Amino acid sequence: MNIEQHCLNRDRGALPSRRAFLEGVGTTAFLLAFELPITGARAKESPPRPAQFNAFLAIGEDDIVTAIIAQTEGGQGNSTGMTQVIAAELGAAWPRMRYRFTTERRPEYINPMLYEGLVLTAGSSSIPGFYGAMRQAAAATREMLVAAAAGRLGARPEEFSVAESKVTHSPSARYFTFGQLAADAAKEQVPAKPQLRARNELHLIGQRLDRLDVPAKVNGSARFGLDFEAPDMLYAAVRHGPAYGSTVTQFDDGKAKSMPGVRLVMAVPQGVAVVADQYWRAAKALAEVRETYASHPNSEASSATVEAALRRGLEQPGVPTMGSHGDVPAAMKSAATILEAEFSMPFLSHACMEPVSCTARVGDQVELWLSTKSPSLDAGHAARALGIDPSSIVVHNEYQGGDFGRRSGMEHTTEAVLLAKATGRAVKVVWTREEDLRVDQHRTAFLGRARLGLGADGMPVAYEAKIACDGLWQRLFPWFYAKKKPVDLPTFDLVGSSYGIPNEAGTYVNVPLPVRIGAFRGNNDTHNGFMLESMIDDAAREAGIDPLAYRRRLLAKDARSTAVLDRAAAIAGWGKVAAGHHQGVAFWQSDFYRCRLAIIVEVSGTADALKVERLVGVCDSGPAINPMLAERAVEAGMIFGLSNAMSERITLAGGAPEQTNFDSYQLLRIDQAPDVTVEIISVGDEPGSFGEVGTMPMCSALGNAIVSATGKRIRSTPFGGNGVTFV
Repeated sequence: MNIEQHCLNRDRGALPSRRAFLEGVGTTAFLLAFELPITGARAKESPPRPAQFNAFLAIGEDDIVTAIIAQTEGGQGNSTGMTQVIAAELGAAWPRMRYRFTTERRPEYINPMLYEGLVLTAGSSSIPGFYGAMRQAAAATREMLVAAAAGRLGARPEEFSVAESKVTHSPSARYFTFGQLAADAAKEQVPAKPQLRARNELHLIGQRLDRLDVPAKVNGSARFGLDFEAPDMLYAAVRHGPAYGSTVTQFDDGKAKSMPGVRLVMAVPQGVAVVADQYWRAAKALAEVRETYASHPNSEASSATVEAALRRGLEQPGVPTMGSHGDVPAAMKSAATILEAEFSMPFLSHACMEPVSCTARVGDQVELWLSTKSPSLDAGHAARALGIDPSSIVVHNEYQGGDFGRRSGMEHTTEAVLLAKATGRAVKVVWTREEDLRVDQHRTAFLGRARLGLGADGMPVAYEAKIACDGLWQRLFPWFYAKKKPVDLPTFDLVGSSYGIPNEAGTYVNVPLPVRIGAFRGNNDTHNGFMLESMIDDAAREAGIDPLAYRRRLLAKDARSTAVLDRAAAIAGWGKVAAGHHQGVAFWQSDFYRCRLAIIVEVSGTADALKVERLVGVCDSGPAINPMLAERAVEAGMIFGLSNAMSERITLAGGAPEQTNFDSYQLLRIDQAPDVTVEIISVGDEPGSFGEVGTMPMCSALGNAIVSATGKRIRSTPFGGNGVTFV
């Protein structure tokens, strides 16, 4: 993949809301590049070329249109979906489309839906965030092509149409291909306000086009972070201390240094590394190193101390969260019934198929090769370690073997540049599966309490929720949190749901926890939704109303929400399952993700032998650019969330996670995976998110199905090990 590097001048002006709060310096500005000549790409990916890109697309004399993508491909389909948007607006023939990744850190590529100044792939925001900019770039290009054609024929621009990579003069039926016009079009003035196509003219939008990245991944030519090899490269194996914040005081490397191929044994932040001419030699030598770590408060951490800290947090006043409204105390006082409950979720690991790695070369030019969701963040990590300007660092981004919020991190990047500097050679740092799980940026553990007041008719009149957990922004984006505190990601969507409860109050207590904390698929929406959807389900049962009908009544004013529920019920055969089978439902809506999603889970058996038989998900996230990609993304999110809820957890002892591989960190096994049906309702004009939304209500739907099957409400995950045995 070709990478160009530009200096990023951060604009850290105040941000307005979670969409308005997070949106800020993101831009819809664009630049255009027409480069000649350009050749077709193997496996639909354009080959590297020496000329510089500008913004979102390029056209070659051979009619190849290349979509330029700064968002990372982690399996979610950006390389196809974003290319599809550009082709649809431009009027390009799909077989002539290619894509190319770039890690230029320039304003056009700053994610407009997320944090200030970062080129960042996160929050399922790639298409929603860049949809307008991509369309404007393509529309401007189309008008420049038309202007070039009009100039050649002495005709008026309005006499031309653009389709299938041709600009056709309607009165004469004469046409020019994009490649024939590219050089002249490049000389035309860029339109300030190009005319976008009407929705019914975007013929490629909504088509189930095959993924462009599949051939490269099937034939082995796609390069992942672990695949990269540099000339004369060395390899590093790393072992980290038991506790977050550990530092090495001394180590015995006598035997390791004498082993074949070993070039360096060195302490790194929070651990020790061995560098050798082969990875296996480095790993074998590392096993012979004996290090001692300084005493650290986190060394005493355990699951018990974490729970105690969270419980102490819940007794603190905390801060009110966005979405609070009405008079909750008064409404609770007049409520006919009040339901109260406590909920908890453990630390989780991302467990990506590809453990993290980073290759670095430190010389006149500092270069990184890795799979990253943010070249901005990782250039910053490397720059801090070396004491240099991050804009001078070149980042080469590779395909990702899974992300889920993981693919950026200070540790492996810092280790790579420090070892490369010490050896004077390119060094590839490779973490083992054990290190990747143990030194992950975990999903925060959380503890929450909720109260739901019901009126005489059994419907909610007040909802109160309080949570204690660590804060994502404080850990990953401290410069951003400094401006926004005490607001942090866990505060969003705690209250203020689409159910229209007339009085709501949310409270957040930040509790710093003794492990690395990072972004995770679903983030706050998973635990906040777990509380709300469980309480809503209990309220329906208390009122003697069918849980799906109860939700439908609460959402009656929003036809799109009831359509999602109704369609899920129809597909799942709600209330009509076989004897011994039981169902649970959960609904989730988010303005940030522009999404409405209903999930129905069907289970069979009893608490000591429960089988998940079927999942049904119906999602409305606006117009689906590629329904096939959308379906697979939602399905993947549902399976991911199911695994989280059934069996996954990280426990601590002596400051360290006790789960270090897949024998102890229990992911969903293939023989446990249920049948999954996903349907996408594609409506509206503004595309929303699909990548992580399936995860968010999954835990709630499974929990509600367990209640239906066993009569027992479990409010701590994973459900397996907390009262249920899955088969």
